[in-house]
Amino acid sequence: IVFNEKKLIVYSCKTSLRERAGQTYKWKLLMDITQHCPKLVKKYNLKYSKEKEILTGFITPNFYNEINNPQQRGMLKFFDFAYIGKKIESDFIKPLSKIIDDLNSIFA
Repeated sequence: IVFNEKKLIVYSCKTSLRERAGQTYKWKLLMDITQHCPKLVKKYNLKYSKEKEILTGFITPNFYNEINNPQQRGMLKFFDFAYIGKKIESDFIKPLSKIIDDLNSIFA
């Protein structure tokens, strides 16, 4: 977790994409609901003070080369940030070495 007075970033770090990305995907969905859907917040009695914007990132070393599976890869588009430990060519998945640059730009 990384935060300041206006933003909170939650990173999920997993070695496998299968169930792990799906679990994190569900948490991301709940956080988005609490921030952007007042009707669902009321319906499900969710509590969230809107003091901070919540962003969610997913980090994986891609030990099992699951990133090449279209379903697994597509799931990573759902997150605000996705990083992989191996070099990759992608418009929405970044190498882990870029995380510091992203944090500096977010909290600048």
